Amino acid sequence: MILLGLSRSGKTSVGRLLAKRLGCSFYDTDELIRIRTGLTPRELCRQGGVSALHAAEAAALRECCALHDCGGDVFAAEPLRHSTPLPLPTDGSAENRQGAAVENCAVIAAGGGICDNMEASAIVAAIPLRVFLYATEAALFERLTHDALQTGYYPAFLRFLPVAQKAEARHLFTELYTRRTELYRRNCNLIIDTAGLDCVAAAQKIAEQSSHFPRT
Repeated sequence: MILLGLSRSGKTSVGRLLAKRLGCSFYDTDELIRIRTGLTPRELCRQGGVSALHAAEAAALRECCALHDCGGDVFAAEPLRHSTPLPLPTDGSAENRQGAAVENCAVIAAGGGICDNMEASAIVAAIPLRVFLYATEAALFERLTHDALQTGYYPAFLRFLPVAQKAEARHLFTELYTRRTELYRRNCNLIIDTAGLDCVAAAQKIAEQSSHFPRT
């Protein structure tokens, strides 16, 4: 399965816990990019541009899928762009029992902007279970601003704006959040609302609700 969502939605932290719970391998595409290129995704984007980041993201996903046979021919899959969107989760959604660990399963945490990468989207389409970690715009922007206060600037998808330009960054993020949230709604077959959940609870909820899906 692959965990998808905007930056700071908790994909890496939740993914590690989920993989441990299910007895699966865990991969973080951002970490794979760092290992293979020697640069963080942010550094790679600054040095090589968006095209370099997209190529590295697609290569990282191919590597994960090659190791675990994720859904067959990933090169033949069409990018997910036109499917019917799932509704956002509600508090009253039914939960399924926790499934046992499955041999050869893997949990992949993807970068927040992977929905804008056409080549990577084709690979994601071949992965049987695509989980969207949904969080509100306000919660995500607060986390991004907290990080920006440490580095002095916002990430690449907010044009590396200085933290002092918070209002402009928020405007850009509102547009990006609306567009990417819609893409993830359309492209995922399980949506988890992370509001009020810590990482442990979010991992447990995914394990319970994913029991009817294949986990390779």
